[in-house]
Amino acid sequence: MTDRAKEEEEKRKLRLHRAQAAVMCDKKREKVYKLSELRRAQVILEPDDSDSKEENPPPESSSKGSWTLAKIGLSVLGGVVVVAATPVVLGAVGFASGGIAAGSLAAQLMSAAAVANGGTVAAGSAVAVLQSVGAAGLGLTGAATVGTTAAGATFLGTTAVEKLTEKDK
Repeated sequence: MTDRAKEEEEKRKLRLHRAQAAVMCDKKREKVYKLSELRRAQVILEPDDSDSKEENPPPESSSKGSWTLAKIGLSVLGGVVVVAATPVVLGAVGFASGGIAAGSLAAQLMSAAAVANGGTVAAGSAVAVLQSVGAAGLGLTGAATVGTTAAGATFLGTTAVEKLTEKDK
């Protein structure tokens, strides 16, 4: 054995000696392992959870599945309600089938949009789209867009409620 090999062997033994006192911690307790034992076993150590008890067991799959179905049902219902309510709400704020009603919120929005655009309402602006929907209805594409958006928002809302209630438990 060369001097360099002897030095390397001594360094390795010193590191091994220091490592034998190393402490490996898991969340619940501390255990001391000798590095040589770990190397011989050549296994990945995992904490022994056989003596620990679960405080909150996971919910049964059937209740989780029924909650998912409820969320989907609420989402579809939310989409349908929003599509049905859109013409009613637009009419109430002044976007009527005969045009924008004088003195309504829609008239104020149209006035503000015209002032901001130099005297005209820009095509494709929010006021122009709302006026079109108020006069002609949503149409198939509009109903699909509004319904899908509302259903997605409802699904996200129910998921948020689910996550918040899980934290409370």
